[in-house]
Amino acid sequence: MKNLRISAAMSVLLGVMSSVPVAYAQSTPRPANSAPASPTSATPASKSDAFTRSPETAKAVTLTNAFAAAVAELEASRRLIDLLERENRLLKDRLETETRNVAILSEINASRKAESDALKTALAAKTETLSAKDEVIAAQQRLIDSLKAKKSSPWKRLGDILIGIAAGAVLR
Repeated sequence: MKNLRISAAMSVLLGVMSSVPVAYAQSTPRPANSAPASPTSATPASKSDAFTRSPETAKAVTLTNAFAAAVAELEASRRLIDLLERENRLLKDRLETETRNVAILSEINASRKAESDALKTALAAKTETLSAKDEVIAAQQRLIDSLKAKKSSPWKRLGDILIGIAAGAVLR
């Protein structure tokens, strides 16, 4: 059953694929929008009645050549205009891209500057904190030294007591 479904799908797919080239060959091609693709008038300019009635056939040939040159120049100018328009579009796209890049780079530069300023501020605060701690430590060390200098020895205290007793005995 499963193989039957697969083979049926394959045969339908094969039929569709074989009919696509036939349908393409039967379709009429679209006419192009340029001067070379336009249908001809079937009357050459040099053989038209307007030029054969004129006694100056040399002018008719010159006029035909001038028209042909004008057509060629028009085609060339259209190609150049298309190329210039495409180049202008590409330049506009490039300008927009460069403008976006400059905006992004300016934003990155500003954020880096702000980060640098923040780091400098943090470093200054750290240095200030360390110097304050050093001052506190130095003050505590001076206090310790002064307290050590004020502390008297037990012999000195005993001597002071004995002098006090002797002074009291003399005064009595």
